Amino acid sequence: MIDKQKIEKQAKEILDKFAKALEEVEGKSDKEFYVDRNEFEREEGEGEECSDFKKQLLKNAPEHDDDFIIAEKGGWK
Repeated sequence: MIDKQKIEKQAKEILDKFAKALEEVEGKSDKEFYVDRNEFEREEGEGEECSDFKKQLLKNAPEHDDDFIIAEKGGWK
């Protein structure tokens, strides 16, 4: 069995090495970044009717009947 202190020491060494490597990376982290837009939010429209959504959704399911998806928890992957 591996000693817990040995694992913690190895993990700390790995994290320290990674942190040091990140310090050497030149990047955009020292600058501010933002997106300047004319409009902050989009305007909501009337939308489109989606009459066959249920049919399309059920067609995509491996097992279904006329109204429901038939599945076991975690079975549809």
